[in-house]
Amino acid sequence: MFTATIEHILSSRKLLEAAQSIESRAVGIDKESLQSYIDSPEKIELLSSELVGGSYTPMPMERIEIPKSDGEKRALGISSVRDKIVQKALAMALSDYFDPLFSDRSYGYRTGKGALRAINRCRDILRRGYRVVYRSDIDDFFETIEHERLIERLSQHISDERIAKLISIFLENGVFDSFDYLEHKEGVHQGDPLSPLLSNIYLDEMDRWLERHNIEFVRFADDFTLFFKHNETLDGAVDTLQKWIVEELGLKLEEKKSYKAHVDREGFTFLGVRFHENHLLIDNERLQKKISKLYALNKKSWSLEHYISEVSQFVEGLERYYLKIIDSKSPQFAHLEHALIDSVSRRVARAFRDGEIRFKKEARPIVSPLKPLTPMSASDIDSFVSDIVDRAKNIAKSVDRDSEESKRALGKKREKIARKMASSSVIVADGYGIRIGVSKGRISLKKSGKVIQSIPKKECRRIIVQNRSISLSGALIYECSQRDIAIDFIDSESKPYATLYSYSSAYSKRYEKQLECSLEPECALVLAKKFVHAKIKNQRNYLKYLDKHHNDASYHIGKIKAIEKKIATAGDKEMLMGLEGSASALYWDALSIISKEHIDFGGRVTRGAKDPVNSALNYGYAILYTEVTRALVDAGLSLHISFLHSGDGKKPTLVFDMVEEFRTFVVDRSIFSMFNRDEPIEVDDDGKLTVESRRLISKNIIERLGSYTKYRKNRVRLDNVIATQAYRLASHIEEAKRYNAFVGRY
Repeated sequence: MFTATIEHILSSRKLLEAAQSIESRAVGIDKESLQSYIDSPEKIELLSSELVGGSYTPMPMERIEIPKSDGEKRALGISSVRDKIVQKALAMALSDYFDPLFSDRSYGYRTGKGALRAINRCRDILRRGYRVVYRSDIDDFFETIEHERLIERLSQHISDERIAKLISIFLENGVFDSFDYLEHKEGVHQGDPLSPLLSNIYLDEMDRWLERHNIEFVRFADDFTLFFKHNETLDGAVDTLQKWIVEELGLKLEEKKSYKAHVDREGFTFLGVRFHENHLLIDNERLQKKISKLYALNKKSWSLEHYISEVSQFVEGLERYYLKIIDSKSPQFAHLEHALIDSVSRRVARAFRDGEIRFKKEARPIVSPLKPLTPMSASDIDSFVSDIVDRAKNIAKSVDRDSEESKRALGKKREKIARKMASSSVIVADGYGIRIGVSKGRISLKKSGKVIQSIPKKECRRIIVQNRSISLSGALIYECSQRDIAIDFIDSESKPYATLYSYSSAYSKRYEKQLECSLEPECALVLAKKFVHAKIKNQRNYLKYLDKHHNDASYHIGKIKAIEKKIATAGDKEMLMGLEGSASALYWDALSIISKEHIDFGGRVTRGAKDPVNSALNYGYAILYTEVTRALVDAGLSLHISFLHSGDGKKPTLVFDMVEEFRTFVVDRSIFSMFNRDEPIEVDDDGKLTVESRRLISKNIIERLGSYTKYRKNRVRLDNVIATQAYRLASHIEEAKRYNAFVGRY
């Protein structure tokens, strides 16, 4: 039992010790600094007397949002400094009592534990023959902890009721978001000094349950791995655990991140470390992020001395965890070492070019404090530093032709891999008698009982169904709904006619704002002009790209440019559509002239096309429609409320709007390139694309969507560009942020 009283643990001396141990200097809603409390005994004394006397009340928290790795944002509440001090003092006192009571399999937020020890514990369990694992975490754990259950657990251990009551007040403390006060009825505030301890207290019940059932496990906060010797044992244990967590803790497992695996086959990832067979590697995504951060450091406007200091601190961070996991002879270590030397060399080269330093002898003493990835002797350090400085001087003198060719080669390699990854993440089902289902963690296509295509379900992003005879299993549809995998349907006329979504894609409040904008002529016209302008500019740019080596289309390009200039003065949508039609007629006529030596293309035909070129274009647009559809739904927009095309409750007219800015860059360029490469695109006797042609077009369009392009000063995958544009359109509608349609670079 924790028998200390509130007078003891929240005395002036204890509060001052707590204040001095706080590292964060963030201020809360009152804007008072931490130093003002450390330097003022009177403030600390007053705070202690309020706590002991029962008159203390925490200040409302201030809400901020920080970006997450997946592009979303995490909402955090920032406490005032005075409340942080109180929470820190409580955490220090209670940790000394609770920590020895916790399971030794719990490694998060505990002195003497940590991620590295958790990884070593996993390795030890695997060596003892537990090769089947279940990886999971708690769904929205910090936000869903039930206050009443948590306080009940605290009260069982804390004799002074005032302490439990004080913690209860902190849990219920609300947040100011702009001028609105938001109540806090469940969960703990992430970022508060007390939250890590409270989370471990809450989940200790789960640890004890697992121990009582003799289940091997390692937990770090709400992220955990269960270990078994047999698959049969795993299935029963997981089912029971899921029910128990709901009933006893009011929590649930995160289904999207939960999976079972055999370490000798699929392997698994935990705390950024990849376990496979008897090897440990840094998870590839984590490794790439570390390398990206390393290169990002040399773009900062720091002095060279400060930059070297920051990089050394970065290396020290790697030393504490990742460098203790991977072998110094491994490819990952070599990759990190190359990135360190290369990134620092480039920053030193910039110092040479900018005149920050002039000679090698000036650079060496500045670079010499740089921390290498492994300890080195003095002579090795000298060689290490000299190598970096020499490389930097060579880079500063000139970027030679070999270097440029290497960059191009790397760029081509990246494009090739990106296209391959995009293609392998999409299942295209075409042909009679095919069934799509889920089995053993994979989504598979079967024909006559034989598997003709199979990919891991966690790698699948999209399924395209191109034949009405194809059947889908119920398990597949459920799995896709849980993992947000889109299932798109395209008919024999190359028209997308349906897409399956989960309930998470339901009605959005943005619909109201979207409807208001569509009904307001000026608001709708602004967006309509954006879509048309982007379409026409993309068409003109593509013609210029094709016409580089001959002047067959110079007349058409000039006329399109003249039309483009008239868009700004268009007074209504009818005039705008007229301009768009005129530009498109010129565009397609120019394409027929430019491509006449290679392709029999007499002009654009939409409905009822029977020739290979138009049929291929129509089919490519159908795939693009489904990509744009998904992006708009994910952005919370209604597909039937549009700004350029007339609204139609039976058609997704907003898709027709937004697809305009991507048609040329994604589809036209892909299809005409295919014909120029003499890829076999054919139609049958009915004028419809053959199955093989459809598969070939699908592959090219999907790979195109997975390729990189210049977007807002960065290299971004095209499918991510479409997703971002959809969110930017939503922001324009909802928050009046200016929307700029996409114009590609050719």
